[in-house]
Amino acid sequence: AHVFLYKHLRETFRQNRFGFFSMYTVIATVAILALSFFLRGKMDIITVLQVLMWIQVFMIGTGRGLLETYSHYIYMIPVSPFTKLLWSNMELMLRSFIESLLFFAVPGLVLGSNPLVILGCIAVYTFFSLMLLGINYLFMRWVGANLSQGILLMIYFFAVLIFLAPGLSAALFVGFTVGGFVGTLAALGILFAWELIVALACFALSKNVLHNCDMSSVRPK
Repeated sequence: AHVFLYKHLRETFRQNRFGFFSMYTVIATVAILALSFFLRGKMDIITVLQVLMWIQVFMIGTGRGLLETYSHYIYMIPVSPFTKLLWSNMELMLRSFIESLLFFAVPGLVLGSNPLVILGCIAVYTFFSLMLLGINYLFMRWVGANLSQGILLMIYFFAVLIFLAPGLSAALFVGFTVGGFVGTLAALGILFAWELIVALACFALSKNVLHNCDMSSVRPK
């Protein structure tokens, strides 16, 4: 199943000679860096993380792993569906990790954030992508594409909120209770762990999406 990572990397660099450095990545990096300089002392790296996570909700569906389910290759490889789902999305996880380095490393230092907090933001952002992918597969497994796109988008948005709510609530509770640097670091750790648990659970529950190559993943005209 690891061949999907190589396949998607080849497709990415064939489509764009700069690889992961898409127009969105460049614009977002420049904008975050500029705001970090101009709003130094008025903005922190946690605010940047919050904004980027909401943007991520609406951009995750363009990943090559999700599009792979519309092709026949992923159904033909004789390994477990769980393994195939994970490896077919490794390219997007690598992309998310590289983006997180650009979005948080230098801007975080400009804003005076602790390096451990920056690492926590990188982990939360990267594994939030994995959680969103898991939710998308869960939708493909249980909902299909028989609803209108507007209704489907609303259900998806509320599903993300529902899945994220327990971990986010626990993170906020601990963060505000403990307070300071330790509270922030603990909150990021709780949120990262919750994202990982939810992501793996969603992947496990949706592995049967690869048991039916005739699944109605595209709404008929």
